[in-house]
Amino acid sequence: MISRAIMRDIKIKTMKILLSNDDGVKCDGIVKLAERLSKKHEVLVVAPDGNRSASSHSLTISKCIKLQKIDAKGYQCYAISGTPADCVKFAKLVFTDFDADIVIAGINKGHNIGSDILYSGTVSIACEASFFGNIAFSFSAFSLDETDFTYYAEQAEKIIEQLLPLSSAGDVWNVNFPDKSKGEIKGYKVTKLGKHIYSDRYMPVGDNQFMLVGELIDHDENDFDCDVEWIKKGYVTITPILLNKTNHEKIKEVKDLCEKLL
Repeated sequence: MISRAIMRDIKIKTMKILLSNDDGVKCDGIVKLAERLSKKHEVLVVAPDGNRSASSHSLTISKCIKLQKIDAKGYQCYAISGTPADCVKFAKLVFTDFDADIVIAGINKGHNIGSDILYSGTVSIACEASFFGNIAFSFSAFSLDETDFTYYAEQAEKIIEQLLPLSSAGDVWNVNFPDKSKGEIKGYKVTKLGKHIYSDRYMPVGDNQFMLVGELIDHDENDFDCDVEWIKKGYVTITPILLNKTNHEKIKEVKDLCEKLL
């Protein structure tokens, strides 16, 4: 596993990279990224056998996981019947001869910005990798349309090379590309998470069946310096994520509570 000290002293050469996603093993984003990275690095793809979007950090514990080898040129590729987080845990505990230096999720079709990361299977891949002590990256492209991910894969590789020397074991980087073509992207912003609010409702679609639908609602709870706002302006956003969700300020506010409860 690559340490921060080592990365500062050597030029990035060949690495072992574990790659996964939540869209499915055959989606354009992961295929283009695997093809790109495998030109320089040893790549192992372990991804879901179908779409697992919005599965968050769920794990398969009540049924067996099925493994299937997928034909791919230049890299190892496997599909499993589990969740995105399963993919990392499965790869780390089953493919024990592949000691990944870094773990990458994506490139996802659709954004993973702001409060949406709580639902994201893509981001959960990076978070699960962090539990194992890996440096991890989550890449998402803003457009839901059929997109040429070749350019995004090229940019992802450059971003990885720039961020690795600044990373420590367990770091998670969430990167999102705006819905812009190659010449329209305005730049890059390292920024905090924003907030998304939706007009959620459950729509009846059949006999005792419902589907969650909704659209983004405009609101004023974000300031200008967050991923949600910079994406709208055409910037690539880079957000370092912490897994510890403890509200330390609230702990200070209620520090005397335990004495009152005695």
